[in-house]
Amino acid sequence: PPPALLLVPDFPDGGEPGAERLRRQRVCLERLGRPAAPTDVRGTVRVLGGPGPKEVTVRYTFNEWLSFVDVPAAPLPPEPPAERYGFTLCVPPSLREGSALHFAIRYRSPQGEFWDNNGGRNYTLRCCGCPGGGPAAAAPPGP
Repeated sequence: PPPALLLVPDFPDGGEPGAERLRRQRVCLERLGRPAAPTDVRGTVRVLGGPGPKEVTVRYTFNEWLSFVDVPAAPLPPEPPAERYGFTLCVPPSLREGSALHFAIRYRSPQGEFWDNNGGRNYTLRCCGCPGGGPAAAAPPGP
């Protein structure tokens, strides 16, 4: 069987975003689900909201930005002073070992448009083979 694939973050996990970074950017990646599943990537975002309508989306690509997809993030219960949003990125089954998923987070409100793009580097998840992998290795034992 082919090896099981994992999406591994290619950026340091800075933990929860600091108040200063959130104040400066107004939007920050909070955390990714661990481990990132080979079929989808889930995460949460913190937003320093203001009055009026707002939109939080995650822009992602599998082909080095030749094309991209914007997916909306859904509101979660807030943790003052920030609002929280959750997102899911669908991973195509054609993703192969060594390929990458790049993403950035956009927040639009009456106050403007704000991005968290990992300091201009974008967030990157690398597709890696799991040692001893294969679909059977990831499945729970049968009865």
